Amino acid sequence: MTEEGTAPAAAKARAAGANGAGGDQAGAPDAAATVADVLAGAVARAGVSKAFGVPGGEVLPVMEALRRVGCDFVLCNHESSAGMMASAYGKLTGAPGMVITTLGPGAANLLLPLANADLDREALLAVCGDLPASWPRGHTHQRLDLARIFGPVTKECAALRPEGAAADVDRALTAVRTRPYGAALLSISSEDAVAASAPTGGDAVVAAARGVLDATPERVLRAQAQDDADRLAARLARAAHPLVVVGLGFEGRGAPALRTWLDAWELPSVVTPKAKGTVGEECPRFVGVIDAAGLGATMGEVLAGADLIVGLGLDPVELMRTWHATSELVWVGDCGPPPGGGEPCREGEERLTSPAAEVAAVLAGRPPPRRWDDDFRRAREQRLALAEDPSLVTWIPRVMRRVLPAEGVLTVDVGSHKCLFGQFWRCPEPDRFFVSNGLSAMGYGLPAAIGAKLARPDLPVVAVVGDGGFAMAAQELETASRMAAAVVVVVLTDSSLSLIRLAQEARGLPRYGVDYHRVDVVRIAEGYGATGIRAVGADELHRGLERALGAGGPVVVEVPVDVAGYRAVL
Repeated sequence: MTEEGTAPAAAKARAAGANGAGGDQAGAPDAAATVADVLAGAVARAGVSKAFGVPGGEVLPVMEALRRVGCDFVLCNHESSAGMMASAYGKLTGAPGMVITTLGPGAANLLLPLANADLDREALLAVCGDLPASWPRGHTHQRLDLARIFGPVTKECAALRPEGAAADVDRALTAVRTRPYGAALLSISSEDAVAASAPTGGDAVVAAARGVLDATPERVLRAQAQDDADRLAARLARAAHPLVVVGLGFEGRGAPALRTWLDAWELPSVVTPKAKGTVGEECPRFVGVIDAAGLGATMGEVLAGADLIVGLGLDPVELMRTWHATSELVWVGDCGPPPGGGEPCREGEERLTSPAAEVAAVLAGRPPPRRWDDDFRRAREQRLALAEDPSLVTWIPRVMRRVLPAEGVLTVDVGSHKCLFGQFWRCPEPDRFFVSNGLSAMGYGLPAAIGAKLARPDLPVVAVVGDGGFAMAAQELETASRMAAAVVVVVLTDSSLSLIRLAQEARGLPRYGVDYHRVDVVRIAEGYGATGIRAVGADELHRGLERALGAGGPVVVEVPVDVAGYRAVL
């Protein structure tokens, strides 16, 4: 969910037309609103224009109510993929993502996308079927304790009933749209979905929440940002080897001021994978990408060499390693508590709660308190040399970057290629690099690309996946074909779980349980209605991508890769 993003104009029009009960805009009879109507009206007002999922009988009234308020339903092939699509769609529209499933197994398959949204701070509303409350508790068929399963990975989890439905829906929507963003789950039975909703003060819940958010006058927020900027400048003045780490909580709209500040003060910086694009990689002292993005030893040395780390929008959910537990760290921005509770920082650490983008904007207009040596030049030059080395697998992102327009969106699955593209893909803008980072879930890249393309059909969208991740989500090519989502899927094939295979090798263990038989990716793509291309080497990849980006439907480009090529970039 982008800070500066807004729901599409059509969604806004639908939301404005939806009445308080979520009734039919086409002039349905004035009847009591059902629970499904209340839910549909609320999500329409929130700007949700598409829901994704795999339906069951319990949620058919919800789907019909959504249809009547103009919110389209996208049928997917798996519930987990539907949730990933919804998250990416929401991130690029500015409205929450929405996923709908049946009860039992459908609900169980939501755990992956909800946990992913929780650990990547993405706004996702899930609606699943449930057994009617009138049924005996001893009836166990397809019964799950949804609160116990999903409570730990959601900000709100509730069963919708006629009494209190409006309040529960609005509470869930408020939760997912309040920083730090996250997930909410609402369950609904077939009986309750069609029952008349009892009037409640549901809207008062949102009004109260908004009142809290809007209670602080703008002048007070500006004064706090000035004060926090003073405190941060004073800390930097005392530091000999500072390093700025930009995280997912940094608002994309603040990227220009951030770049101005870093350049003017000549401060070294790194980003987390979710923050790629906020700092331009052409910035003179940009060092690289930390945590889960390759070059682990090199980036570890960079972090260890800093005597002060400034975490701009840095969030604990992003951190794969534990360097923050021993570093001198200033947290800038209110990232909220880590999932599961607790404090994001250690006792004694400084936490500046003004929005990180506001603090950066203040400092961009000031002179630096001192000058610093270029302490991390060696690491920066090493990374740049690897990026241009023709003998390394870095040729793949290099070729792809030449073909994909600057405004294009890249989604990346999990595996060795996540490290490769996390470190070596040059991302010129915020919200153009999508990856499952906090959970690091395989099977993310393809569904996320489809969601992104449906949200922004005007942008080229490319997914990079391994053959393992492709096997987990290839069925969604049918969704892409049916929805005319012209995504390009680059499948890096090595018939192996290469990241695990190399870890096995590094530990001196025999190669065991990490290899697949080779499959014909091109024929699989064609079987799902996509175009298939096999590209061997840089020239064929370049030509294949050019052809794929000009196609009117989904295209899969298979690129064979030698596992050994990843060693230098991990």
